[in-house]
Amino acid sequence: MSELLETARVTLFGSRNAGKNSFEPACDIPSLACKVVLITGAAGDLGRQTAVELARHGRPARIYVADLPRDADAKRGVIERIQHEARSDDGSNDGKYEATDVRFLDLDLTVFESVQKCAAEFLAQEERLDIVVLNAGIISNRVGTTKEGYEKHFGLNYLGHALLLRLLLPLILSTVQQQVDGDARVVVVSSEGHAVAPAGGIQFAKLKTDCADMSYAQRYGQSKLALIGLARELAQRYPSLTTASVHPGRILTGMATALSKESLLVRLTAPLAPLVCVSVVIGIKNHLWAATSPDVVSGKYYEPVGVPDKESNDAKNPDLSRRLWEWTDQELQLAGLL
Repeated sequence: MSELLETARVTLFGSRNAGKNSFEPACDIPSLACKVVLITGAAGDLGRQTAVELARHGRPARIYVADLPRDADAKRGVIERIQHEARSDDGSNDGKYEATDVRFLDLDLTVFESVQKCAAEFLAQEERLDIVVLNAGIISNRVGTTKEGYEKHFGLNYLGHALLLRLLLPLILSTVQQQVDGDARVVVVSSEGHAVAPAGGIQFAKLKTDCADMSYAQRYGQSKLALIGLARELAQRYPSLTTASVHPGRILTGMATALSKESLLVRLTAPLAPLVCVSVVIGIKNHLWAATSPDVVSGKYYEPVGVPDKESNDAKNPDLSRRLWEWTDQELQLAGLL
């Protein structure tokens, strides 16, 4: 019963992006000239809008869209949409706008080989990486596993991202050394839903199963709890980086629409959605704040916008995040990936 109540609380009353810090992309995103950005899941709602706002207001040299493989026309469509929306601003352009170069990288986070190929393709093209937004994610009522046999939420939301980050980490650290200001960012998109993780936080013994004995909310919550631990442990082990985990707020996205087809609770609460949800444009403000604000404290979890210290007790547990890092190292080493 307590799990059902917690799930309902998150579903109905999740944060609506009404934090204490006002953040307006047009005013608060600094120049990102010469910088390189990589965003996972950037063909979807939140990731795409993050790319649009960074391109529109920060104008980095390049933004890489890392998302599920698709045909050449579909990739070109994603790139052109981001570039078009980035240019369609409030009319303040002076005609000298130099469009950010947007590039597509194939990435299936449920397959280790795909993650390796994505990282290798990026590293073959770039000598720096300034901002990484680990944004891709799923939530589904259906049980399943990744190609390597991990529960699919944990495998995609956390483990695929952890591998990608490990492969790119040497370049990110090198980028810090290249810069005068020494700033490179890793933004990890978690969720308030991490509070619905099973008792004890992460069920390590079950991660290489489909976790069918858990509810979908617990499976999702476990993966999002792990992402908070990833950001915290990165900050501890690599103090030269700026890392943050974020909850974007209660937003209606394609992912939520897909879940409504599987979850009775989501369908029953759908009429309340306009009262408790915000648009994607508002919802990505916490992404953007964490990626660019000088006020980010490395390793913290933030609810929108820039509100710290609202994570669960499990998420605050340093022993859990340390154990997760060690478990991840072991799994990736056994797979011959580190």
